[in-house]
Amino acid sequence: MAAGRRGKSQPRPVGRPRAVPRDLSCDVREEILTAAAGLFEAGGYTATSTRSIADQVGLRQASLFHYFARKQDILSELLDQTVRPTLEYVRRVALSDYDADVALWLLVHTDVANLCRGPHNLGALQLLPEARHTEFEWFWRRRRQLFRIYTRQIARGMAEELFLPADPLTTSEVVFGLVESVIMARPEFRKKSTTPPVLASAALRVCGVTPARIRRASTALPYLDAR
Repeated sequence: MAAGRRGKSQPRPVGRPRAVPRDLSCDVREEILTAAAGLFEAGGYTATSTRSIADQVGLRQASLFHYFARKQDILSELLDQTVRPTLEYVRRVALSDYDADVALWLLVHTDVANLCRGPHNLGALQLLPEARHTEFEWFWRRRRQLFRIYTRQIARGMAEELFLPADPLTTSEVVFGLVESVIMARPEFRKKSTTPPVLASAALRVCGVTPARIRRASTALPYLDAR
């Protein structure tokens, strides 16, 4: 090798430099979302600056905009994470292949597990006044889409005489409220592995499903592997 010649250079990392170097294997976008969720939850959306989010992740403020063009885009992604995984699950799994009580149990379990996952209470971001701005109307349409899925399963259960006869919309409101009650629950309750199955079974009790069929539906948990 000629004097002064270097070996083959290593490829430069893709992305924007960090103000504080960290492990380059980290998913910076996910780090930003996690940091922002914690800051929004603790101090509110308006009071949280993009600089404070960047500082939390160890990025320069200008580098943050390489991943998210606006602070609103961060909140949009976090809001979407409260409904998107459940909607994707419903698209992958044909709930109509199961009896209505099993289908509802799986739906509630999946939805509650999604709302309880992660270190921060993303569901609470729905309560932010800023989340009601017109630019987030797309999110509320997706949430209404999820509510209609609940209503269809509950109406089917009533038609199959597995659920007590009632107004499907009213029953859906009660069940949907039960699911979203985890948003206001204590962190200790949200982190329990038993919370999703407990609320899934409670939803069937709201619908008047017999204890025997609730026990049967709760054995459907292995089907969640299809997610």
